[in-house]
Amino acid sequence: MTHADADAGALRQFISFAKTSGLDLDRILDRELRSIATAAPQAERVPAHAIVDMLQICSVVTRRSNLGIALAQWGNIRGNSPLSLLWDHCPTLADAIRVNSRFAELESKAITTSLDQQIDEVAIRHLLLVPARYGGSQFIESVLLLATRLGRLILGEGWSPVRIEFQHSAPEDYGLHRQLFRCPIEFGADRSAVIISRDDIDRPTEHGNAHLLAFLERHLETVRSAEPVDFVGQVDQLIAANLTSGEAMMDHVAKLLRVSRRTLQRGLEQKGTSFTLRLDAARRRVVDEYFRTEKRPNLNLLAYRLGYSEASAASRYLRKNMGLGIRKIARPK
Repeated sequence: MTHADADAGALRQFISFAKTSGLDLDRILDRELRSIATAAPQAERVPAHAIVDMLQICSVVTRRSNLGIALAQWGNIRGNSPLSLLWDHCPTLADAIRVNSRFAELESKAITTSLDQQIDEVAIRHLLLVPARYGGSQFIESVLLLATRLGRLILGEGWSPVRIEFQHSAPEDYGLHRQLFRCPIEFGADRSAVIISRDDIDRPTEHGNAHLLAFLERHLETVRSAEPVDFVGQVDQLIAANLTSGEAMMDHVAKLLRVSRRTLQRGLEQKGTSFTLRLDAARRRVVDEYFRTEKRPNLNLLAYRLGYSEASAASRYLRKNMGLGIRKIARPK
């Protein structure tokens, strides 16, 4: 099992947000999360699941279904990570998306990003890579609003996405969501993504500086290359990004990593795991999050998210790997 981590800056921002918002973290959080929050002011890295769990717990306890986006709107978009150095100098939104995808692990290993490209639109998908014990909807909503704010930083404050898609169900009240995203919002979608016009992706920005951007990219590459290579984390990211397309297979992931199938197997074995275990962990995260957030589970939709072409395959997976039928696992707890 891997222990993903994240830059502590985002957690420190959440703790500051909690204080200004009247959230009593000492009362709300359990002992483990309280200890992480206490250590955050002096820490460089923290467990990646911490802010995911903290946001979800605080949302449930305070009955604030918009807590994630409230945090994303409140936070300093330039204060979270080294990536903030790049954004003001990106010549296009495509450049911002590219550098975010390239260096996102410097900020957090809790989430991965991939692109779904259509003729007129590009979907920036966001997928959780860590087990979310209490659900991850608030964290996902926060990330998507941060991505929207990044778009406005690049293209101007008047810009908005074509639409926002969330895999989880809609809260009872999402007025603040409409106010902050300023575009159509679809809940219960096949993915969690910011949908952007292809014209907006390639539109030149007013203050872009390709030469300075290249310099800063080289600097961040130096920072990244100095860190230990998280081979298992790379595999997890590629599995998550290719699961719904049905391409989360060993040969395909090895090709993306530019290694042989045998090298991929050996690298995972040296870390005490295997491709089968990584794939199963990814599917378990999908199942856990799906049944936490869906009020009316749909086996066909779950099969798609698990990378299966038929609902019967998803049903067999639930019985064989999790020991539960869909009716039992979907039953409210």
